[in-house]
Amino acid sequence: MHVIIVGAGEVGWYLAQRLGAENHDVVVVEQDAGRAMSIGEQLDVQVIQGSGSSPSVLEDAGIARCEMLAAVTQNDEVNLVASILGREAGVDTTVVRLQSEELRGRAGEALIEAVKADLVIDPDADTADEILELVHTTGADEVYPMAGGDLLVVGATVPDDASVVDKSMAEIGRSFRGERQFLFGAITRDGTTIIPRGDQTIRAGDHVRMLGTRQARQEMLAILGLPGGNARRVMVLGGGAIGFRVAERLQNEGVEVVIVERDPARAADIAEHLHRVVVIQGEVTDTDLLAEESVGRMDAVIAATGEDASNVLACAFAAAEGAGFTVAVLHSLSLLPLVKRFGIDAALSPRTASANAVLRHVRGGTAAVATFLESDAEVDELEIEAGSPADGAIVSELSLPQEMLIGAVNRPGQPVEIVRGTTVLQSGDHVVVFARPDALAEAKRFFTA
Repeated sequence: MHVIIVGAGEVGWYLAQRLGAENHDVVVVEQDAGRAMSIGEQLDVQVIQGSGSSPSVLEDAGIARCEMLAAVTQNDEVNLVASILGREAGVDTTVVRLQSEELRGRAGEALIEAVKADLVIDPDADTADEILELVHTTGADEVYPMAGGDLLVVGATVPDDASVVDKSMAEIGRSFRGERQFLFGAITRDGTTIIPRGDQTIRAGDHVRMLGTRQARQEMLAILGLPGGNARRVMVLGGGAIGFRVAERLQNEGVEVVIVERDPARAADIAEHLHRVVVIQGEVTDTDLLAEESVGRMDAVIAATGEDASNVLACAFAAAEGAGFTVAVLHSLSLLPLVKRFGIDAALSPRTASANAVLRHVRGGTAAVATFLESDAEVDELEIEAGSPADGAIVSELSLPQEMLIGAVNRPGQPVEIVRGTTVLQSGDHVVVFARPDALAEAKRFFTA
């Protein structure tokens, strides 16, 4: 597939990395000379310096043969113009990133309709959704809904005292009576991710990703020795687009929320719109202010400013003061190694949240995709076509690649089911699959006619 990505920021860079690794023909259009040079040196993709709103630049990028154009700069106008030019050139699929609340609202509906974009993404809104899943699952550092939200992918680091430490997948399976509503889909150890089989043993310090029904959320956390539960007192550091969305949603759920915002005008605006939120004007790195506002007594602290260093430092202080759960938003991954070192529970990036939405379109027929900051494995939801090798097959009899695991099946009109070896698949089923990138193409072969 020939793909043009307009903008080499956090979302564009991540998309280029993922799609390039899958051997798609990727061209990145970036106006900033330094950033264009950097992505060209680090990724195996073609880079063209120039504006995505320029017809001649897009022509040089191969728009005449382009199958997907993703306009993901931080300039809404450039993204809209690039999408229009793509449509006029006959591009099959166009993706537009929009950050303006006005354009995403009713006032912008006519414009979006005129642009005819297949997908409109908002990294801030997507990140806020991910944060809320974490606040409802304290203890996990990743939570991704699948199957319309009926299934969850839950990621967490295994503590020393977890009941599953030094047990194999087979032993864990035998220790539960009846039908388990979860399974282990991936294990990351020393920077390497594997798709586990029955003889694979879990060790303390492993980062595991489990798949289970939404009802099994607490059970999954319990077997890992993690607290779980909903946060009832939350401090949000930063009142920008992400922080405001998180505070608004939590307020509506009846959560006690305190928000700290540096800018006096923005703080006043938040206080005017969020009547049940306590708004404090001040610096998120002012430790005296945080201590005065009892940051250590919070069930969760969310640092969502636009400054990564401030987010990390504020969360580190909150963790040291005894806050129950801390989440830092990182726009660049250069500070990611400090997250665990400083005792921060989770880190999120707008790049994965929005890139996952784009990857659903690239996959074709995929209802959901989950990718991760510190692993090349991913989780895909795929539909079984009539006449495919999986249609009518028993799971244990499919010769699946070693780097792939079928985790669950979502059958129309029936509850989602965690897959067993005896599960019989049929056309129309949606299967949730864990896979490494080099196994994705082969994985799809099992489900397409």
